[in-house]
Amino acid sequence: MTQETTNEREDLEQLRRRFEEFRSTQTTRGRLPEPLWDEAGRAANRYGVNVVAHELRLDYSKLKRQMGKQDRPKVSRKKVLPPTFVELIGTTPGPMTSCLVEMELAQGEKLRLDLKAIATTELAGLIRAFMGR
Repeated sequence: MTQETTNEREDLEQLRRRFEEFRSTQTTRGRLPEPLWDEAGRAANRYGVNVVAHELRLDYSKLKRQMGKQDRPKVSRKKVLPPTFVELIGTTPGPMTSCLVEMELAQGEKLRLDLKAIATTELAGLIRAFMGR
């Protein structure tokens, strides 16, 4: 038996004792505490779901789900703010042949412009006027 196998046996045996200790203190069959499930999930990641489920007398599918929770990092969602500045770049200076601009303010006001032959400087002025700046 290698040193790694011996350590694995000792780790699982220690965890099994903790599970048995918890179970022996319960008068009725209830839910396992989350810290025990977390440890079982980590052990399943190291030694395999089947081995740990058998050693700890746990439901295989529940342990597999718990093991999956160990892999997922907590993701914090950041609120995406709308852009405060949009740069308009034309292909060539001077008038554009046609342009469709759609804008919406936070208050729900909308502006849709279908423009023919307008200079980019004039378009920027129209947008500033709509934005109230």
